[in-house]
Amino acid sequence: MKRILLTSMALATPQVVFAQEVSSDIIVTASRDPQRVRSPAIILDREAIDDRAPAAIADLFRSVTGVSLRVNSRGESVVRVRGAEERQTTVFLDGAPLATPWDGRVDLALLPTGLIGSVGIVKGASPIEYGTNAVGGVVDLHTITAGNRFGIQAEAQAGTYGTVNASALTSLPVGENFSLVAGFGLLERGAERIADPQSVPFDPSTSRRRTNTDLSARSLFVASGYEAGPLELRISLLNSDVERGIAAQGDLNPTLSAPRFWRYPDWHLTQLTSALRWQVSDVATLRLTGWRQWFDQTIDAYRDATYTALRNREDGSDRTLGARAVLTIGTGATTLRLSGNAQTSTHVQIDSRTTTGQALDYIASPALAYRQRLFSGGGEVDHKFSDILKATIGVSVDHAETPLTGDKPAQPSATSLGFLSALRWTASPTLDVTASLGRRNRFPSPRELFGEALGRFLPNPDLKPERALLGDLTFAWQPSDTFDISSTAWFSDADATVAQRIVRVGTINRRQRFNTRGSLSYGLETTATANLTTDLRAELSVVLQDGQSKRERNGMRQLLLQRPGRQITAALDWNATEALDLRAEVQNVGSATDLADSGAFVRLPRATSLNFRAFWKFAEIKALGKLTFTASLDNATDALILPQLGLPAPGRTFRIGVRLTPK
Repeated sequence: MKRILLTSMALATPQVVFAQEVSSDIIVTASRDPQRVRSPAIILDREAIDDRAPAAIADLFRSVTGVSLRVNSRGESVVRVRGAEERQTTVFLDGAPLATPWDGRVDLALLPTGLIGSVGIVKGASPIEYGTNAVGGVVDLHTITAGNRFGIQAEAQAGTYGTVNASALTSLPVGENFSLVAGFGLLERGAERIADPQSVPFDPSTSRRRTNTDLSARSLFVASGYEAGPLELRISLLNSDVERGIAAQGDLNPTLSAPRFWRYPDWHLTQLTSALRWQVSDVATLRLTGWRQWFDQTIDAYRDATYTALRNREDGSDRTLGARAVLTIGTGATTLRLSGNAQTSTHVQIDSRTTTGQALDYIASPALAYRQRLFSGGGEVDHKFSDILKATIGVSVDHAETPLTGDKPAQPSATSLGFLSALRWTASPTLDVTASLGRRNRFPSPRELFGEALGRFLPNPDLKPERALLGDLTFAWQPSDTFDISSTAWFSDADATVAQRIVRVGTINRRQRFNTRGSLSYGLETTATANLTTDLRAELSVVLQDGQSKRERNGMRQLLLQRPGRQITAALDWNATEALDLRAEVQNVGSATDLADSGAFVRLPRATSLNFRAFWKFAEIKALGKLTFTASLDNATDALILPQLGLPAPGRTFRIGVRLTPK
């Protein structure tokens, strides 16, 4: 049975060893504890991931309750939890932040899913040890860990407009205490399909192939584990190399605005993560996580949509070093957790220009260096009052400083306080009620403070930290093994939210980030799963959300952008035979508002999409495992899905392939 675990308790993310569960929580960012009370979380194990047959990690979030995925004007596929801004959702890989600190975002469309064992999505006030910047939510990615025997897991698919995704992962036990995992991933795409050409009137394509949306991404992954007595150690290394084009915002008239005619000839990410878990004594556990990230990126900006004459080039190099320490002490009914995070990141940028349109004629500006340091420390206490009542409370101190600011004015350091409180009442063996309230902080990324994006933005180094008071109330009812339902009412009261405004400079509209007074958002999320028969499962999720900005000093309110009022997803999963599994999914997304380049507000249309999956186990290789034919059809009706003006989601796409699953 494929599982999507909905829980208001600890994030008990099941690690998966080629479909076998293990109990180790060495790389779980927020450790598991039955006494710990948490805000709602969604967990996808490896079997649930396979059920959705994603080409890249980003595809997993197209139908997750309370989560939306959009592609921004930089071509990045970013996740938004409960309508929060993209930089307000923090993404972790094996316990280490995955986003480049200079930008505060990570493109999840560039990473293959074959390396991922489980995904956790935390909503509401996140635990203290996640550190700063997790204002809207947390996405926790965990790579597959090694089993105690040799095994190979692999998949290859091909589809619309040259789409290819392939991955392979092997588990190599090395002695009694050591293990090794090694794998690779490949993503290729000739172009994305346009569902409605009228949604991108300034795209020069004369077919359904979206201009400049090709992609070539290759990833390598290796991880080694060691376990002996009270000590567990895991070291993992991810390396990704990408070359790609990004779609220009198709609603922008190039003669009046400044759309991005960009290509990324070089996008390179290497992340090294080490995680240690030491059982110091019967009552104390120490978990240490360290990470080192190398990121290099080149952006070529062209003069027009022919992508033949160059205008500018931006070369960026980022080096990041970080660490986390969590000490857990449990005695009787009470558990104390002390945690600390520290991270420093340096960004060096060189902007170049050419008057001839040729790369050989670039005139480079001096290299500019930017540095940001983030610190967070605090603690949580869990207490079990009785078998039916438990609570968790915590406090944190978050701090940011920018000792290097390139050619921009010096920045003062900033400090903010945070807290977390959660209470769980087990009303009956079938009903849990959980309430949580917390405050989290986010410091502007250096790109928000200083970045000009090759002439698209006006810098605003006066940006202040964002703060949000987050609360939710969850009822989780499971009257039987065949039915469960969970409903969460939530709110987010945000202050100093970073938004964008249009500024006219000469004859060109440019954008600038600024702090609004904030906003009040609220919503209701309900999910239900029912086994209608032993072979047929039904899933339903309904998300309703709304909100408004706080009144500005001029008496006006800013509209909340790109936040659909509803998201409804229904799915049927049918094990037609022992070898054949079929899945159908329908998703309806309500309308939203966006900001046109003229400064006017525009209503985005509603959308309904249909997705289909088929899996047929047609053979078995005795020494390796089962072979499964896979087929996927996304957006079968070619509906226009418009999360943002001029940047529609792909139209109808299909993929077919083969998957090898170890026994």
